[in-house]
Amino acid sequence: MLYALVSTLIICFLLNVPIGFALGMSALASLIVSGTLPITMIPQRMVAGANSFPLLAIPFFMLAGAIMERGGVSRRIVNLASALVGHISGGLAAVSIVACTFFAAISGSTAATAAAVGELTIPEMEKRGYQKSYASAVVASASCLGVIIPPSITMVVFGIVANVSVGQLLIGGIIPGLFLSLILLCVNYVRSRQLGYPTETRQSWKQRWHTFSDAVWGLMMPFIILGGIMSGVFTPTESAAIAVVYGLFVSFFIYKEIKVKDLVPIFYKASLNSAMIMLLIAAATPFGWVMTVEKVPQMFSSAILGLSTNMYVIYLLMLVTYLVMGTFMETGAIILLVVPIFAPIAQTLGIDMIHFGVVTVVALAIGMATPPVGIALFATCGIANISIEQLTRKILPFLVALIAGLLILAYVPVITTFLPRLLF
Repeated sequence: MLYALVSTLIICFLLNVPIGFALGMSALASLIVSGTLPITMIPQRMVAGANSFPLLAIPFFMLAGAIMERGGVSRRIVNLASALVGHISGGLAAVSIVACTFFAAISGSTAATAAAVGELTIPEMEKRGYQKSYASAVVASASCLGVIIPPSITMVVFGIVANVSVGQLLIGGIIPGLFLSLILLCVNYVRSRQLGYPTETRQSWKQRWHTFSDAVWGLMMPFIILGGIMSGVFTPTESAAIAVVYGLFVSFFIYKEIKVKDLVPIFYKASLNSAMIMLLIAAATPFGWVMTVEKVPQMFSSAILGLSTNMYVIYLLMLVTYLVMGTFMETGAIILLVVPIFAPIAQTLGIDMIHFGVVTVVALAIGMATPPVGIALFATCGIANISIEQLTRKILPFLVALIAGLLILAYVPVITTFLPRLLF
Protein backbone atom coordinates (compact mmCIF):
# COMPACT_ATOMS: atom_id res chain seq x y z
CA MET A 1 0.00 0.00 0.00
CA LEU A 2 2.69 2.47 1.00
CA TYR A 3 4.69 2.03 -2.21
CA ALA A 4 1.55 2.55 -4.31
CA LEU A 5 0.66 5.62 -2.26
CA VAL A 6 4.07 7.30 -2.63
CA SER A 7 4.73 6.31 -6.26
CA THR A 8 1.30 7.50 -7.42
CA LEU A 9 1.78 10.80 -5.60
CA ILE A 10 5.20 11.34 -7.23
CA ILE A 11 3.85 10.50 -10.69
CA CYS A 12 0.96 12.94 -10.19
CA PHE A 13 3.40 15.67 -9.15
CA LEU A 14 5.54 15.03 -12.24
CA LEU A 15 2.43 15.24 -14.43
CA ASN A 16 1.46 18.52 -12.72
CA VAL A 17 -1.84 17.10 -11.45
CA PRO A 18 -3.55 19.49 -8.98
CA ILE A 19 -2.59 18.56 -5.43
CA GLY A 20 -6.14 17.76 -4.31
CA PHE A 21 -6.67 15.24 -7.10
CA ALA A 22 -3.15 13.85 -6.61
CA LEU A 23 -3.86 13.08 -2.95
CA GLY A 24 -7.18 11.40 -3.75
CA MET A 25 -5.72 9.34 -6.60
CA SER A 26 -2.81 8.21 -4.41
CA ALA A 27 -5.15 7.01 -1.67
CA LEU A 28 -7.32 5.23 -4.26
CA ALA A 29 -4.31 3.49 -5.82
CA SER A 30 -3.13 2.24 -2.43
CA LEU A 31 -6.54 0.74 -1.63
CA ILE A 32 -6.72 -0.97 -5.03
CA VAL A 33 -3.26 -2.48 -4.50
CA SER A 34 -4.10 -3.67 -0.98
CA GLY A 35 -7.13 -5.64 -2.20
CA THR A 36 -8.41 -5.96 1.37
CA LEU A 37 -9.93 -2.54 1.99
CA PRO A 38 -13.06 -1.39 0.09
CA ILE A 39 -12.76 1.59 -2.24
CA THR A 40 -15.85 3.06 -0.57
CA MET A 41 -13.52 4.12 2.26
CA ILE A 42 -12.36 7.00 0.05
CA PRO A 43 -15.67 8.94 -0.12
CA GLN A 44 -16.45 8.03 3.48
CA ARG A 45 -13.17 9.48 4.70
CA MET A 46 -13.54 12.55 2.48
CA VAL A 47 -16.95 13.34 3.94
CA ALA A 48 -15.66 12.75 7.48
CA GLY A 49 -12.71 15.06 6.87
CA ALA A 50 -14.85 17.91 5.53
CA ASN A 51 -17.64 17.43 8.09
CA SER A 52 -16.13 19.66 10.77
CA PHE A 53 -17.74 22.68 12.43
CA PRO A 54 -14.46 24.68 12.73
CA LEU A 55 -14.00 24.38 8.95
CA LEU A 56 -16.98 26.71 8.50
CA ALA A 57 -14.60 29.51 9.44
CA ILE A 58 -12.77 29.11 6.11
CA PRO A 59 -15.56 30.17 3.71
CA PHE A 60 -16.70 32.88 6.11
CA PHE A 61 -13.22 34.41 6.45
CA MET A 62 -12.80 34.16 2.67
CA LEU A 63 -16.10 35.98 2.15
CA ALA A 64 -15.30 38.64 4.75
CA GLY A 65 -11.95 39.36 3.10
CA ALA A 66 -13.53 39.61 -0.36
CA ILE A 67 -16.22 41.99 0.94
CA MET A 68 -13.73 44.28 2.69
CA GLU A 69 -11.41 44.27 -0.34
CA ARG A 70 -14.25 45.27 -2.70
CA GLY A 71 -15.71 47.72 -0.19
CA GLY A 72 -12.83 50.21 -0.32
CA VAL A 73 -11.12 49.11 2.89
CA SER A 74 -7.78 48.35 1.20
CA ARG A 75 -7.53 51.88 -0.27
CA ARG A 76 -8.22 53.48 3.10
CA ILE A 77 -5.68 51.23 4.81
CA VAL A 78 -3.01 52.24 2.28
CA ASN A 79 -3.84 55.91 2.93
CA LEU A 80 -3.50 55.36 6.68
CA ALA A 81 -0.18 53.55 6.26
CA SER A 82 1.08 56.41 4.09
CA ALA A 83 0.18 58.90 6.81
CA LEU A 84 2.04 56.88 9.44
CA VAL A 85 5.28 55.80 7.73
CA GLY A 86 5.37 57.48 4.32
CA HIS A 87 7.94 60.06 5.45
CA ILE A 88 10.73 57.59 6.29
CA SER A 89 13.36 56.45 3.79
CA GLY A 90 11.71 54.29 1.13
CA GLY A 91 8.40 55.63 2.37
CA LEU A 92 6.04 54.18 -0.21
CA ALA A 93 7.59 50.72 0.13
CA ALA A 94 7.20 51.03 3.91
CA VAL A 95 3.57 52.00 3.26
CA SER A 96 3.13 48.72 1.38
CA ILE A 97 4.49 46.71 4.33
CA VAL A 98 2.32 48.48 6.91
CA ALA A 99 -0.73 48.25 4.62
CA CYS A 100 -0.16 44.49 4.21
CA THR A 101 0.05 44.20 8.00
CA PHE A 102 -3.26 46.01 8.44
CA PHE A 103 -5.00 44.16 5.63
CA ALA A 104 -3.69 40.81 6.90
CA ALA A 105 -5.79 41.45 10.00
CA ILE A 106 -8.86 41.62 7.76
CA SER A 107 -8.41 39.13 4.93
CA GLY A 108 -6.68 36.09 6.51
CA SER A 109 -5.23 35.27 3.09
CA THR A 110 -1.85 35.90 1.45
CA ALA A 111 -3.27 36.07 -2.08
CA ALA A 112 -5.98 38.56 -1.05
CA THR A 113 -3.44 40.73 0.79
CA ALA A 114 -1.03 40.75 -2.17
CA ALA A 115 -3.80 41.60 -4.63
CA ALA A 116 -5.50 44.27 -2.52
CA VAL A 117 -2.34 46.15 -1.55
CA GLY A 118 -0.23 45.43 -4.64
CA GLU A 119 -2.79 46.79 -7.09
CA LEU A 120 -2.67 50.13 -5.26
CA THR A 121 1.00 50.51 -4.29
CA ILE A 122 3.07 48.80 -7.02
CA PRO A 123 1.97 51.20 -9.81
CA GLU A 124 2.48 54.17 -7.47
CA MET A 125 5.98 53.01 -6.49
CA GLU A 126 6.90 52.64 -10.15
CA LYS A 127 5.75 56.24 -10.80
CA ARG A 128 7.94 57.49 -7.93
CA GLY A 129 11.09 55.87 -9.33
CA TYR A 130 11.12 52.48 -7.61
CA GLN A 131 12.21 49.49 -9.68
CA LYS A 132 9.14 47.45 -10.49
CA SER A 133 10.89 44.28 -9.33
CA TYR A 134 11.76 45.86 -5.95
CA ALA A 135 8.21 47.13 -5.46
CA SER A 136 6.88 43.66 -6.20
CA ALA A 137 9.39 42.06 -3.82
CA VAL A 138 8.25 44.30 -0.97
CA VAL A 139 4.57 43.44 -1.51
CA ALA A 140 5.25 39.72 -2.02
CA SER A 141 7.27 39.40 1.20
CA ALA A 142 4.87 41.51 3.29
CA SER A 143 1.75 39.74 1.98
CA CYS A 144 2.98 36.57 3.74
CA LEU A 145 1.74 38.20 6.93
CA GLY A 146 -1.78 37.47 5.66
CA VAL A 147 -1.68 33.93 7.09
CA ILE A 148 0.13 34.84 10.33
CA ILE A 149 -1.81 37.77 11.73
CA PRO A 150 -5.37 36.72 12.69
CA PRO A 151 -7.81 35.95 11.24
CA SER A 152 -5.74 33.28 9.50
CA ILE A 153 -7.25 30.52 7.38
CA THR A 154 -4.01 28.53 7.61
CA MET A 155 -4.17 28.67 11.43
CA VAL A 156 -7.68 27.24 11.28
CA VAL A 157 -6.50 24.34 9.11
CA PHE A 158 -3.54 23.63 11.41
CA GLY A 159 -5.75 23.70 14.49
CA ILE A 160 -8.11 21.13 12.98
CA VAL A 161 -5.35 18.83 11.71
CA ALA A 162 -3.28 18.94 14.93
CA ASN A 163 -6.30 19.10 17.28
CA VAL A 164 -5.13 22.39 18.80
CA SER A 165 -7.24 25.33 20.00
CA VAL A 166 -7.90 27.56 16.98
CA GLY A 167 -8.62 30.54 19.24
CA GLN A 168 -5.24 30.30 21.00
CA LEU A 169 -3.47 29.86 17.65
CA LEU A 170 -5.08 33.03 16.30
CA ILE A 171 -4.09 35.02 19.39
CA GLY A 172 -0.59 33.52 19.27
CA GLY A 173 -0.03 34.88 15.76
CA ILE A 174 -0.42 38.56 16.73
CA ILE A 175 3.03 39.31 18.19
CA PRO A 176 4.99 37.15 15.67
CA GLY A 177 3.16 38.86 12.79
CA LEU A 178 4.01 42.33 14.10
CA PHE A 179 7.59 41.21 14.81
CA LEU A 180 8.10 40.05 11.21
CA SER A 181 6.49 43.24 9.91
CA LEU A 182 9.04 45.25 11.89
CA ILE A 183 11.88 43.15 10.43
CA LEU A 184 10.65 43.84 6.90
CA LEU A 185 10.44 47.57 7.63
CA CYS A 186 14.06 47.54 8.82
CA VAL A 187 15.26 45.69 5.71
CA ASN A 188 13.34 48.07 3.47
CA TYR A 189 14.81 51.09 5.26
CA VAL A 190 18.37 49.85 4.72
CA ARG A 191 17.81 48.80 1.10
CA SER A 192 15.96 52.03 0.23
CA ARG A 193 18.82 54.14 1.56
CA GLN A 194 21.30 52.04 -0.45
CA LEU A 195 19.23 52.38 -3.63
CA GLY A 196 18.35 56.05 -3.07
CA TYR A 197 14.57 55.66 -3.13
CA PRO A 198 12.51 58.78 -2.25
CA THR A 199 10.50 59.61 0.84
CA GLU A 200 6.96 60.94 1.00
CA THR A 201 5.88 64.25 2.46
CA ARG A 202 5.37 64.15 6.21
CA GLN A 203 1.70 64.66 7.02
CA SER A 204 0.42 66.80 9.88
CA TRP A 205 -1.26 65.22 12.88
CA LYS A 206 -4.56 66.69 11.71
CA GLN A 207 -4.19 64.92 8.33
CA ARG A 208 -3.24 61.68 10.09
CA TRP A 209 -6.30 61.88 12.32
CA HIS A 210 -8.55 62.46 9.32
CA THR A 211 -7.04 59.45 7.51
CA PHE A 212 -7.36 57.29 10.63
CA SER A 213 -11.00 58.25 11.19
CA ASP A 214 -11.74 57.34 7.57
CA ALA A 215 -10.13 53.89 7.96
CA VAL A 216 -11.23 53.10 11.50
CA TRP A 217 -14.36 51.14 10.50
CA GLY A 218 -12.25 48.66 8.56
CA LEU A 219 -9.63 48.46 11.30
CA MET A 220 -12.26 47.60 13.91
CA MET A 221 -13.00 44.21 12.35
CA PRO A 222 -9.96 42.34 13.74
CA PHE A 223 -10.61 43.84 17.17
CA ILE A 224 -14.21 42.64 17.06
CA ILE A 225 -13.08 39.15 16.02
CA LEU A 226 -10.28 38.82 18.57
CA GLY A 227 -12.22 40.56 21.32
CA GLY A 228 -15.14 38.18 20.87
CA ILE A 229 -12.87 35.12 20.94
CA MET A 230 -10.90 36.27 23.99
CA SER A 231 -14.00 37.25 25.94
CA GLY A 232 -15.73 33.98 25.09
CA VAL A 233 -18.69 35.74 23.46
CA PHE A 234 -18.28 33.62 20.34
CA THR A 235 -16.06 30.85 18.98
CA PRO A 236 -13.52 31.36 16.17
CA THR A 237 -16.03 29.86 13.74
CA GLU A 238 -18.80 32.16 14.90
CA SER A 239 -16.39 35.11 14.74
CA ALA A 240 -15.93 34.45 11.01
CA ALA A 241 -19.69 34.77 10.49
CA ILE A 242 -19.70 37.98 12.55
CA ALA A 243 -16.90 39.30 10.30
CA VAL A 244 -19.08 38.75 7.21
CA VAL A 245 -22.03 40.60 8.75
CA TYR A 246 -19.80 43.45 9.90
CA GLY A 247 -18.09 43.66 6.50
CA LEU A 248 -21.45 43.91 4.71
CA PHE A 249 -22.65 46.59 7.13
CA VAL A 250 -19.51 48.74 6.70
CA SER A 251 -19.36 48.33 2.92
CA PHE A 252 -23.07 49.02 2.34
CA PHE A 253 -23.90 51.68 4.93
CA ILE A 254 -20.62 53.35 6.01
CA TYR A 255 -18.36 53.40 2.96
CA LYS A 256 -21.22 52.82 0.50
CA GLU A 257 -18.90 51.33 -2.13
CA ILE A 258 -20.74 48.02 -2.62
CA LYS A 259 -24.08 47.70 -4.39
CA VAL A 260 -26.38 44.70 -4.45
CA LYS A 261 -25.18 43.82 -7.96
CA ASP A 262 -21.60 43.53 -6.62
CA LEU A 263 -22.55 40.66 -4.30
CA VAL A 264 -22.60 38.05 -7.10
CA PRO A 265 -18.90 38.42 -8.08
CA ILE A 266 -17.92 38.72 -4.41
CA PHE A 267 -19.72 35.50 -3.44
CA TYR A 268 -18.41 33.77 -6.57
CA LYS A 269 -14.79 34.63 -5.76
CA ALA A 270 -15.11 33.59 -2.11
CA SER A 271 -16.93 30.36 -3.04
CA LEU A 272 -14.31 29.41 -5.60
CA ASN A 273 -11.42 29.91 -3.18
CA SER A 274 -13.25 28.12 -0.37
CA ALA A 275 -14.11 25.17 -2.61
CA MET A 276 -10.45 24.70 -3.55
CA ILE A 277 -9.39 24.60 0.10
CA MET A 278 -12.23 22.27 1.12
CA LEU A 279 -11.47 19.88 -1.75
CA LEU A 280 -7.85 19.78 -0.63
CA ILE A 281 -8.83 19.01 2.97
CA ALA A 282 -11.34 16.37 1.92
CA ALA A 283 -8.85 14.65 -0.43
CA ALA A 284 -6.08 14.75 2.16
CA THR A 285 -8.17 12.92 4.76
CA PRO A 286 -8.12 9.44 3.10
CA PHE A 287 -4.46 10.05 2.19
CA GLY A 288 -3.63 10.71 5.84
CA TRP A 289 -5.70 7.72 6.91
CA VAL A 290 -3.70 5.40 4.64
CA MET A 291 -0.45 6.81 6.06
CA THR A 292 -1.75 6.15 9.57
CA VAL A 293 -2.72 2.57 8.69
CA GLU A 294 0.77 2.02 7.28
CA LYS A 295 2.28 3.61 10.44
CA VAL A 296 4.18 6.25 8.46
CA PRO A 297 4.05 8.87 11.27
CA GLN A 298 5.58 6.41 13.72
CA MET A 299 8.33 5.39 11.27
CA PHE A 300 9.11 8.98 10.41
CA SER A 301 9.17 9.99 14.08
CA SER A 302 11.57 7.15 14.90
CA ALA A 303 13.83 8.13 12.00
CA ILE A 304 14.03 11.80 13.01
CA LEU A 305 14.43 11.07 16.72
CA GLY A 306 17.17 8.61 15.77
CA LEU A 307 19.19 11.35 14.08
CA SER A 308 19.66 13.34 17.26
CA THR A 309 18.46 13.55 20.85
CA ASN A 310 18.88 17.33 20.87
CA MET A 311 15.49 19.05 20.76
CA TYR A 312 16.91 22.13 19.02
CA VAL A 313 18.53 20.10 16.24
CA ILE A 314 15.32 18.15 15.58
CA TYR A 315 13.30 21.37 15.64
CA LEU A 316 15.69 22.86 13.09
CA LEU A 317 15.29 19.80 10.84
CA MET A 318 11.51 20.21 10.91
CA LEU A 319 11.78 23.92 10.05
CA VAL A 320 14.14 23.18 7.15
CA THR A 321 11.65 20.58 5.90
CA TYR A 322 8.85 23.17 5.97
CA LEU A 323 10.96 25.74 4.13
CA VAL A 324 12.08 23.27 1.44
CA MET A 325 8.58 21.89 0.88
CA GLY A 326 7.23 25.45 0.75
CA THR A 327 9.31 26.10 -2.36
CA PHE A 328 7.28 23.69 -4.46
CA MET A 329 4.03 22.84 -2.60
CA GLU A 330 0.92 24.74 -1.52
CA THR A 331 0.67 25.63 2.18
CA GLY A 332 -2.55 23.75 2.93
CA ALA A 333 -1.20 20.58 1.33
CA ILE A 334 1.97 20.71 3.45
CA ILE A 335 -0.07 21.04 6.65
CA LEU A 336 -2.29 18.12 5.70
CA LEU A 337 0.67 15.93 4.69
CA VAL A 338 3.38 16.80 7.19
CA VAL A 339 1.74 18.08 10.39
CA PRO A 340 0.21 14.66 11.27
CA ILE A 341 3.82 13.38 11.24
CA PHE A 342 5.55 16.31 12.94
CA ALA A 343 2.93 17.05 15.63
CA PRO A 344 3.61 13.80 17.58
CA ILE A 345 7.36 14.53 17.38
CA ALA A 346 6.82 18.02 18.76
CA GLN A 347 4.71 16.59 21.61
CA THR A 348 7.40 13.99 22.35
CA LEU A 349 10.00 16.77 22.58
CA GLY A 350 7.75 18.76 24.93
CA ILE A 351 7.25 21.67 22.54
CA ASP A 352 4.19 23.81 23.28
CA MET A 353 1.69 22.99 20.53
CA ILE A 354 0.43 26.57 20.23
CA HIS A 355 4.02 27.72 19.73
CA PHE A 356 4.66 24.87 17.30
CA GLY A 357 1.53 25.73 15.32
CA VAL A 358 2.40 29.42 14.97
CA VAL A 359 6.02 28.65 14.00
CA THR A 360 4.76 26.11 11.44
CA VAL A 361 2.47 28.70 9.86
CA VAL A 362 5.29 31.28 9.82
CA ALA A 363 7.62 28.81 8.07
CA LEU A 364 4.94 27.97 5.51
CA ALA A 365 4.15 31.66 5.03
CA ILE A 366 7.78 32.27 4.07
CA GLY A 367 7.37 29.46 1.54
CA MET A 368 4.60 31.49 -0.11
CA ALA A 369 7.22 34.09 -1.09
CA THR A 370 9.92 31.57 -2.03
CA PRO A 371 10.54 30.60 -5.68
CA PRO A 372 9.48 28.74 -7.69
CA VAL A 373 5.86 28.14 -6.60
CA GLY A 374 5.10 30.83 -3.99
CA ILE A 375 1.56 32.11 -4.35
CA ALA A 376 2.63 35.61 -3.26
CA LEU A 377 5.15 35.67 -6.12
CA PHE A 378 2.54 34.75 -8.72
CA ALA A 379 0.07 37.30 -7.37
CA THR A 380 2.54 40.20 -7.44
CA CYS A 381 4.11 39.17 -10.77
CA GLY A 382 0.64 39.22 -12.31
CA ILE A 383 0.01 42.73 -11.00
CA ALA A 384 3.42 44.13 -11.97
CA ASN A 385 3.68 42.15 -15.23
CA ILE A 386 7.22 40.93 -14.52
CA SER A 387 8.83 37.47 -14.45
CA ILE A 388 9.56 35.32 -11.41
CA GLU A 389 13.30 35.60 -12.21
CA GLN A 390 13.20 39.40 -11.98
CA LEU A 391 11.34 39.28 -8.68
CA THR A 392 13.57 36.58 -7.16
CA ARG A 393 16.72 38.72 -7.31
CA LYS A 394 15.07 41.53 -5.32
CA ILE A 395 13.23 39.43 -2.75
CA LEU A 396 16.27 37.51 -1.45
CA PRO A 397 17.23 40.06 1.28
CA PHE A 398 13.64 40.01 2.58
CA LEU A 399 13.57 36.20 2.59
CA VAL A 400 16.86 36.02 4.52
CA ALA A 401 15.45 38.45 7.10
CA LEU A 402 12.19 36.48 7.39
CA ILE A 403 14.09 33.20 7.92
CA ALA A 404 16.19 34.87 10.64
CA GLY A 405 12.95 36.03 12.25
CA LEU A 406 11.57 32.48 12.01
CA LEU A 407 14.58 31.10 13.91
CA ILE A 408 14.16 33.73 16.62
CA LEU A 409 10.47 32.84 16.99
CA ALA A 410 11.27 29.13 17.05
CA TYR A 411 13.90 29.34 19.78
CA VAL A 412 12.33 32.11 21.87
CA PRO A 413 8.84 30.63 22.40
CA VAL A 414 7.72 33.29 24.88
CA ILE A 415 7.22 35.68 21.93
CA THR A 416 4.45 33.39 20.69
CA THR A 417 3.04 31.96 23.92
CA PHE A 418 2.87 35.17 25.96
CA LEU A 419 -0.53 36.40 24.74
CA PRO A 420 -2.32 32.99 24.66
CA ARG A 421 -1.16 32.22 28.21
CA LEU A 422 -2.12 35.69 29.41
CA LEU A 423 -5.59 35.69 27.85
CA PHE A 424 -6.53 32.00 28.15
